[in-house]
Amino acid sequence: MNITRRELVQGAALIGAAGIGLKNQLIAEDDTKQSTASHPILLQIYFEVAPERSAEFEKMYAESYVPAMRKQQGYQGSTLLRLYGTDVANKIMATPTEFNYQMELIFDTEENRQKWVASVEHTKAWPEASGMAKKFAWRGFDLVGYDQA
Repeated sequence: MNITRRELVQGAALIGAAGIGLKNQLIAEDDTKQSTASHPILLQIYFEVAPERSAEFEKMYAESYVPAMRKQQGYQGSTLLRLYGTDVANKIMATPTEFNYQMELIFDTEENRQKWVASVEHTKAWPEASGMAKKFAWRGFDLVGYDQA
């Protein structure tokens, strides 16, 4: 079974959203009833972290990044995903990527996520996270559907 990168990203977004305890909800996509601004958003940040810094990176997320985000208006939760090791990735025929970590942040609105970026806490947490990475990138999504069994 081959899985596309798009399916992988969509699946990761759904898994991340499920992890924050949201149950069996579907956000209406009818623009006449609800604007995009009222949808929760998910920001995916991809990191390439050297293997010898993995433990430090995971500790930073738990002890620095999460406490800083929890102070923010509209913050709904986050996940830190570590890419499978080479053996498992090869076994499942995963699409190669240079990124070995993915952080997913969920806010109630993009406006509140931008307030987080402008916050004092972010000016401390982001350099710590990005400073441990050889490379990083991000993408933003409107969260338009999720499910948790």
